[in-house]
Amino acid sequence: MAKLHTGERKRPGGGYEKRITVDGVRYSVYSDNTDDLRKKAKEKEDQLKAGIYHTNDTITLNQYFDEWIKVKAMNVRPTTVYTYTATYNKHIRKALGRHKVKKIERRQIVILMDRVANTSGIGAANEVRKLLGGLLHGAVIDDIVPRNVSETVPFLKRKAPPARETIHRELTDKEIQILFSITDNTTYGPAFRFMLYTGVRAGECAALTWKDIDLKRKIVHIKRTMTRDSKGNSIVGDTTKTGKSVRDIPMNEEIKGILVSQMNLYRDLNGYIDLQAPIFPAARGGFSNERTMGRALSGCIQTYNKTAKVRLKPFSLHAFRDTFASRAIRAGVAPNTLKEILGHSSLSMTMDLYAHVSQGDKREAMEKITAIDF
Repeated sequence: MAKLHTGERKRPGGGYEKRITVDGVRYSVYSDNTDDLRKKAKEKEDQLKAGIYHTNDTITLNQYFDEWIKVKAMNVRPTTVYTYTATYNKHIRKALGRHKVKKIERRQIVILMDRVANTSGIGAANEVRKLLGGLLHGAVIDDIVPRNVSETVPFLKRKAPPARETIHRELTDKEIQILFSITDNTTYGPAFRFMLYTGVRAGECAALTWKDIDLKRKIVHIKRTMTRDSKGNSIVGDTTKTGKSVRDIPMNEEIKGILVSQMNLYRDLNGYIDLQAPIFPAARGGFSNERTMGRALSGCIQTYNKTAKVRLKPFSLHAFRDTFASRAIRAGVAPNTLKEILGHSSLSMTMDLYAHVSQGDKREAMEKITAIDF
C-alpha cells in the first residue's frame, strides 16, 4: 500500500480521498491512485485560490460539461469529442446548461427529449439522452449528485420502418445504368463504381492511398477511414470504423480496371505515383470524405431529375454497399465470406442489415418449395 500523506485516506469502498482547506473551507478530491489524487488536489487548490473553481453546490451543467469533455478527450476518439460537443451545444447548452447540476430533474430531461424529437427527430433525441446519461454518470462519480436522474428516462422508439427498408436498399439494374451514365465523367464517378464493386464504406474508399493497393497480388488493403478531429475537420483516421473492419479485399477484373485507370490518370497529371496520395481525391485535390461524395451524388441525381421523363428515386452512398451485399448473396457468396469482405463483426449484422430480399427472391424460393416432397 502506498504511503499516505497528511489529509489522505483510503476510502472503504475503494480509491482514495484527499482533503484540502482553502480560506477556512474544507474540500475533498477523489481518485483510484495516490499520484492522480495529489495532482487533482493541487489543481483544485490552485483554482480555489484563483477564484475560478466551481463547487459541487454551485457548478452548472454548462460548467460541468466543459470540464467533463476535457477529461473525455483523453479516452475517446477526436470525432467522438466533436460529436458530443456538437450535440451538447445544439440541444442542451441553452436548454439546461444554466441550471445547477444538483438541480437537474428527470422531468426536464423528458421535456427536452420531446422537444428535440419534434424538431430534429427521434435519433437526435436519443443522442441527447445518451450524452446526458454519460454526463450525469460522471457527476455521480464526482459526488456532485447522489444519483443519475436520466437513468429512468427511456430511449424513444422509432415509428418509421427499420433502416433496411428506408436508408438501406438495393439499386435496380436500371438505376445502376442511369447512375453510371450521369456520374462516369464526374470527379467521383470512379469512386462510386469502386464502392459498388467492392462494398467498402464511403469513408474507407476516400481514405485509400496508393500504398494500400497491391496490383501484383490483386489485393486492396482496407486499413483506415476518414474521420473528424475534435473541431469537426475531416482527417484520415489511424484505423477503420472497428477493429474487424481492417481487411484485405481481392480484386476482380472490374476492380483492377478502375484502379489502373485512376493510376494512369494520376500519373498523367503528376508524372509519378505518390504512395501517400488518395486514389479517389476530392475535386479540389487532397482527401475527400463521405459528406463531399454524398453531396456530389445528390447533385447528380437532382440534375438528372430536372429533365428526366422518369425520375430517379434519391438514394445515399449506403446504396452501393447494400447493392453489393445483396447481389453477392444472390450470386451464391457464402454469408461468412461476405461478412469478412464487408468488415462486419458478426454474421447477423451482414444478413439482417445488408442482404435484402426482393419480391423475386421470395417468389423463386416458393417455386422451389413446391418441389419438396412433404
